[in-house]
Amino acid sequence: MRALRFLPYSAPYQLLAAVTRARPNRVLFLSDSRRDFAGNFAYLRDELQRQQPGLDVRGVFKPSLRARRPLRDAIRLPYLMASSSVIVLDDFYPLIYPMRIRPGTRLVQVWHAAGAFKRVGHSRAGLPGGPMPGSRIHRNYTDAIVSSEGVRDDYAEAYGIPVERVHALGMPRSDFFFDRDRLERTRSTVRAALGLADGIKLAVFAPTFRGNGQRTAYTDDSAEWDRVAADLGDGWALAIKQHPFALRDGARIPQGVLDASEGFEMNDLLAAADVLITDYSSVVFEFALLRRPVVFFAPDLEDYSMKRDFYRPFDDYAIGPVVTVPSELAGAIAGARVDDHRLKSFLEEFCGALDGRSSERIARTLLDTASPRRRGPVDTASARLMRRLGLDLVAAHASRMLLTLVSTAMLVLPRRRKVTMLSRERDMAPVDFALLRDALLQQDADVDVVISARRVPGGIMPKLGYALHLLVELYHVATSRVVILDGYSFVASAARHGSGLTVVQIWHALGAMKKFGLSILGRPEGRDPRLAKALRMHDRYDIVVASAERCRESYAEAFGIDPQQIIVSPLPRVDRLRDPVARQRAHERFTRLYPDLADRPIVLYAPTFRAPRSAAREPVDPVELTRALRRAGYSVITKLHPLLTPQEHPELRTAPGISTQDLMLIADVFVTDYSSAIFEAAVAGVPSYLLALDLDDYAASRDFYLRYPDDLGVPFTRSVEDLVAAIHRGDADQRQLSRLREQFVQLPEDGLDAASQLASSLLTFLKEREPTP
Repeated sequence: MRALRFLPYSAPYQLLAAVTRARPNRVLFLSDSRRDFAGNFAYLRDELQRQQPGLDVRGVFKPSLRARRPLRDAIRLPYLMASSSVIVLDDFYPLIYPMRIRPGTRLVQVWHAAGAFKRVGHSRAGLPGGPMPGSRIHRNYTDAIVSSEGVRDDYAEAYGIPVERVHALGMPRSDFFFDRDRLERTRSTVRAALGLADGIKLAVFAPTFRGNGQRTAYTDDSAEWDRVAADLGDGWALAIKQHPFALRDGARIPQGVLDASEGFEMNDLLAAADVLITDYSSVVFEFALLRRPVVFFAPDLEDYSMKRDFYRPFDDYAIGPVVTVPSELAGAIAGARVDDHRLKSFLEEFCGALDGRSSERIARTLLDTASPRRRGPVDTASARLMRRLGLDLVAAHASRMLLTLVSTAMLVLPRRRKVTMLSRERDMAPVDFALLRDALLQQDADVDVVISARRVPGGIMPKLGYALHLLVELYHVATSRVVILDGYSFVASAARHGSGLTVVQIWHALGAMKKFGLSILGRPEGRDPRLAKALRMHDRYDIVVASAERCRESYAEAFGIDPQQIIVSPLPRVDRLRDPVARQRAHERFTRLYPDLADRPIVLYAPTFRAPRSAAREPVDPVELTRALRRAGYSVITKLHPLLTPQEHPELRTAPGISTQDLMLIADVFVTDYSSAIFEAAVAGVPSYLLALDLDDYAASRDFYLRYPDDLGVPFTRSVEDLVAAIHRGDADQRQLSRLREQFVQLPEDGLDAASQLASSLLTFLKEREPTP
């Protein structure tokens, strides 16, 4: 019945998962128990965005299972789930359990409670409210996050998944209890909101619900809490926070007792409490971190044990007095004390991974998951067969004809004061585009700026989804006056655009080292000339931006244009590489990610990629390089080309969520083979070394615009041993970087930044394209 009920969501999801690819920078949060980001979700969202600014974080929420789902969810939910690389839950979420989660997406449960107290999920099989035999609830989690090693087996049983999928990384919202300054501020704020005078002790009753879940929840009303408050006397205040599931039960808060059920986060209320009163709620695990007294009020312990049961005998949780008779509550609260020995073992068992850095660990794990999983531009068997039969040429000509027809129809659309930026280098806005957008809007707030970034997927079915994306790009191009590219764009080069459009190419790399574009047609690393002609590769550029005068002739050859169409201007990324604030922020993010590397010099290793049909192959083993440099006293961060994914190995550090440009700001040494990132290192002032084990093969398959390595003028080595020795001697120096920078990267004029300088030129083009009144 549940599968049929959710078919309007599961069927579109499976279809979209077949024709689209998950976006590596999209993380989706889902909950049927909250209205917005709060609790674990809020802490985790904030940490994800701190570690990776620009991350696409989405949330779809519903306040309860009983609430009706809005109609728009039937459209956006399947799409968001199919396009997210990570989906995060924090509670029971019935809609998703009938679905088969696509390969490459991780469904992560960060359960809203710490520890393992009352039984949940499949642990309740055979108990009232437990799952039916064969139930699929929880079983499709790829990962579950828990608060300690001691409860991994319990949650594996609860979710019906192998224990290997359960990870003791902590609980995000528990970080609050390790921030002493924030704790004190919150305690003062909450006590003031409750109207408590100084010296008044606060006891908070925070029970769990009775019943089998959200739909049947009710509250226990066996105690007369107004009498308890009166018995405690003038030196005490008593507050009650009902479980959210039980709020609809309508239990009345008696006079003389503070109602904290709504308007206060549980963490905040715990910070203000001097004593916690609970029954079987997991809130006891978080309060235990404060090392304050707990009183257990369990009048129905025997009945609750039979209906719900616990993961351990109840005595294992009782770190404070257990009261079963309401009349004994006041005395137990007033006399409650902490048993340090018992509390220590309790925390080790249930809270071993809670140390104030849970959010950081979990976010780092999710960001690593969100990294692209491709090992490079995959040369699949189907692609090779299509080339052999000439079908790739047929497909290219057919695609261009279709694109021409659609773009011709769009010529009726009016052009606006709009700048569109297109990239297929990555699935998030490139730094050049982001900085340029901000500069454009700062100089002209009325201009409309659109950024579209999506990498071409592998496989036939995902390419169908990409075709729909191209239609959206085609619309933006048809309604723009300026289009900016950072690589080849099928929409920009092969479509029909009419008049009034300026196409600007600001290639995604500084300098000009290895040959690319039209310069390598027919070579092992280049395109088939016939295919390039069919796709009109690098056609129709009005302007090309080069980073230095020395690059003019190289770019003219690569793009097949007149050298006079090339303007020399620094790319916006130059601003980031020279920005002291960006440097400080990069250091902070890196330190949060790798606090253990704070005292060791950092070597950034960023090689280029090899095309799948090239004779050259990636010759350096990153693990071997990491070990050799570690023995010499260095830590290594391996950052491969965006088209590649580093091999998974416990000794490799890949800094997920931090770009190569930002790593330049924290690196002490830079190592590459043929990557243009060496010009970025020169701008950032990072001593650089070349490690090229396959120079002869690479030169034959790709070739260079310059005399490699002589024109670069930095230390060149052909073995890992020689590289380590050169770094140890300090062969690289700032004079080499200064010469490299002067030749290949023009810096902004005095008083300007690179983004503003380029934005001024683009706004001039935009004004020239505007129709005369």
